[in-house]
Amino acid sequence: MPLIKLIILIGGGIFFLYALFKKPDLIALLLFTLVVADINFDLPGGIPLRLTITVILFVRIFGEQSASNHPAFFSNSLTWHLVFFLFYISLVSMLNGLLNIGLLKEFFLSCISAYLGYYYFFKFGSHSLLKTAMILGGLICLADLAYTYAVYGGFPVVRIYYSFSSRWEYNNHNFFGYICGTCFVFLLSDYLTSKASSGKLTLWLMPLMFLGVLLSTSRGALVAMIIMTVVLLGKALMSKNKGKKASKLITIIAACIVLAIFIIPIATKVLGIKSEFLETITVRLIDEPLAMINKLMGNSYKAESMETVEWREEASSLAYNYYMDMPANDQAIGIGYGGFLARDIGHGFDAHNGILLLLIETGIVGFLIYFSLIISFWMKVKSLKLSSPAFISIIFIILYVTSHNKEITSFFAFLIMGSLIAEIRYASIPQEEVSEEEELAVLASQ
Repeated sequence: MPLIKLIILIGGGIFFLYALFKKPDLIALLLFTLVVADINFDLPGGIPLRLTITVILFVRIFGEQSASNHPAFFSNSLTWHLVFFLFYISLVSMLNGLLNIGLLKEFFLSCISAYLGYYYFFKFGSHSLLKTAMILGGLICLADLAYTYAVYGGFPVVRIYYSFSSRWEYNNHNFFGYICGTCFVFLLSDYLTSKASSGKLTLWLMPLMFLGVLLSTSRGALVAMIIMTVVLLGKALMSKNKGKKASKLITIIAACIVLAIFIIPIATKVLGIKSEFLETITVRLIDEPLAMINKLMGNSYKAESMETVEWREEASSLAYNYYMDMPANDQAIGIGYGGFLARDIGHGFDAHNGILLLLIETGIVGFLIYFSLIISFWMKVKSLKLSSPAFISIIFIILYVTSHNKEITSFFAFLIMGSLIAEIRYASIPQEEVSEEEELAVLASQ
C-alpha cells in the first residue's frame, strides 16, 4: 500500500474513533455527505465503508434517541407509510425471485437513512446537518466534474476519490447534475424562506451548484431546476417584505446566465476540454433542446440533433408497451425491484423514466403507495403552512426522474424524506410542548 494511502487510512481511523466518542455529529455529517455524493468503497479486509459507518452511527445514537424527549421515529404515520412501501417492494421482489441479501441490505439502509435524517432534524431543530452535507456533496460532485475535464478532457466522469481507493466504476454524468441541481433548489428555497438575516454563503454557493449542473450537461437536471426556480421566485415575488432577497436573487440569476454563456470558453481555456467534447456539450445543452422544442411545435428541426432525446423516447415507449402487455396481476403488483433489468426489457438499460419504472416494478399498488406518501407530504406541508426546502427537493427529484431511473427510491431521497417527516412532526407540536433544549438548538442553527 502506498505511503500516502496508509497515512490517510490511519489518520482517518483516528479521526473516526475520536469523533465517534466525542463528536458523533461529525460522523453523521460524514455519512450524510457520502450518501449525497454517492461515495462508497471497501476498506482493507473487504469492509464496506458506508454500511459500516451507518451501523456504527445507528448504534452510537440509539440510546440518545431513546433517552431524548423527541417524538419517536415510529410514532409517525408518515414513517409507517414509508416503511410499508419498503416492505411492499420487498414482498413483490421476493414473489418474483429477486429478493436477496443485497436487496435486503439496500432496503434496510434506506430505512436507516430516513431514521437518521429524522433524528438529526430533531436534534438541531432544523435541516442544518442535511443542508451542510448537501453543500459538501454538491461541491464534491462539482470537483469531480472539473477534475475529469482538466485531466481526461471528457466523459465518463472519473471521481477524485478513486485515487485513494481501489474502486472504479462507470459514472453517468447526469448524476452529478442531479445532485448539484437538488442542492441548488434546496438552497434557493432555504434562502427565500429563512428568517435568518445571514445568507451570503448561500448566495455564493448557488452559482457553483448551477455550474455543476452545466458541467454535467444534464438536461433533465437543468430543466427541473429552471422550473423549480421560476415557481419559487414567482411565489416569493408575490409575497411581502422580500424585496431585498428578490434583488439579490436577480443578481444570482444574472451570474448564472453569464456562467451559461461563457461556460464553453472558460472550460476550453482553464480546464482544457477536448474540442470534440465541446461539440458534445453544445449538442446536449443547445442543439438537442432547440430541436425538441421545434419538433413539439411542428417546426423543422435537425434530426441528427435529436439522437439521444429520441433514444430516451424509444426506451420509454418500449417500457410503456411492455407494461401494457403485462398480465393483469403483474400490472397490479409489479415484477419486483430490479425486475426491468433482470428481464432485460430494455436490452441492458433501464426505462429512463423513473415514474414508469416504478409502475412496472411495483405495479399500480406500489405506485399508489409511493405517490400517496408524496401527496401526504404535500397536504401536511400545506396545512402547516411550511416552506420546506426538503419537500422542494423531493419535488425536484420527481421532476428529474421523468427522464432518468431510480433516484426517487435512492438513499439520498429517503434521507431527505426522513428529515421532512421530522420537520412536519416538529411543526405540528404545540409551541408549549417544544422543550427549551429544542428552542436553543433552533437558535443555534440560525
